[in-house]
Amino acid sequence: MEARVIESIELWFQEAGSEEAVNFIDFMLFMNESANSLLHRDTLHGIFTYQVRYQDGTSQSVSYDKDEWVAHERNEWQTGMSGGEWVWWLVERWRFVVEWWSGRDFRTGDEIEENFYGMIPYGEVQDLDILLYTIIENDAINTKALIKQGYYHDPLLHEWIVIPESTESLRPLVLAFCYNEGILETPQTIERIEVTFTDVTTGAVQSLASALEAYEKPADLDLDDMRYRDDMFYCDESIQGTIRYEVTYQGGRIQYVEHDKSEIFIDWDMAMIDSFFEHWRKLYEAYAEKSFPSGQPLQRFKSGYDYWKARLSPEAWDELIHSTDPFDQQLLTDKEPHDEIQDAKEQFEMMFVQAAEPYLEDLRHGFYVDHLLEQRIDVESSFDAVIALYKEISKAEEKRRAREQLLYGEKDEGNLN
Repeated sequence: MEARVIESIELWFQEAGSEEAVNFIDFMLFMNESANSLLHRDTLHGIFTYQVRYQDGTSQSVSYDKDEWVAHERNEWQTGMSGGEWVWWLVERWRFVVEWWSGRDFRTGDEIEENFYGMIPYGEVQDLDILLYTIIENDAINTKALIKQGYYHDPLLHEWIVIPESTESLRPLVLAFCYNEGILETPQTIERIEVTFTDVTTGAVQSLASALEAYEKPADLDLDDMRYRDDMFYCDESIQGTIRYEVTYQGGRIQYVEHDKSEIFIDWDMAMIDSFFEHWRKLYEAYAEKSFPSGQPLQRFKSGYDYWKARLSPEAWDELIHSTDPFDQQLLTDKEPHDEIQDAKEQFEMMFVQAAEPYLEDLRHGFYVDHLLEQRIDVESSFDAVIALYKEISKAEEKRRAREQLLYGEKDEGNLN
């Protein structure tokens, strides 16, 4: 094994129709747009080229068309990616490999707390070993032992690289790609979100709300099956398709985000759109100090008794005060203060486990980075659009459930008993 030291590495981009290539970091700064956004932009086409110079005086040039399919069996479900994603992955892999090898944050140099890495999309915290496994899974060349010794075989460059001596040369790319260094992201205001469902079997396209309302559960699936109670449509494997978000921002910019219908947010075991709503629910209640989606102000109560009396409907309150259930009696005798505002802020922080502070700091400035949209969002001016979508989806689900209860209610009540 002959390992090489990267002395310099640059990424150049030649846009389709242009005769000249430009440094991609300069292009990012000129467009004031993140690498991730540009590499996934449907309207951007062209050739990416890595120009590498090694310490021994040799050089290397590797090019990929942004739209070409690159075969790479990363695991059983991901057997390839687009040229743009492949170009991104070189940088992201190096960040994780260096952090696993050094045990330190790539940007700050701070020691990473043992067994924890930090933020990944939607607040998931992963063990460093798990992160490394996602990089070298099904890799017949790289091993933990070799990486720990400081050697890594890059599948894009097809070269063994000496990690410690090459890290500094990779720093500009990693900081630009993974941390958006130099990009002045202006928080975007969401004006409208439209969500559609495309059935891959029939090709039919309809609003997600219409698909949810018209959905008919399998005959052998009981409504009291808690695994599917809220996410039956998304979990039903007999229906295959994609969910597409069309997000219109203030100023007319439109963004499209798409994922498989059955894809779930694994940390919370719920459909992606439900996890999107759950994040915005906690965000709204922590920031606006109001209940989502009603807008009812959150309050501080002197006791649990006062809380339940104020929050329950007259019928539910009457049922509670006449209940002989020990748990209900405990609620009525609860004299501890109940602070809804503090609870909302704690719930928001809990979404991000140990990485809450950057999000709280962003929130203090009025914006939030949503990982489904991968955009910095002006929260206060975007709440209305998110709530409108939530109400549309909720109304459709309520109609479906009402129909299901009429059809299956007697059977399912028997099962519950």
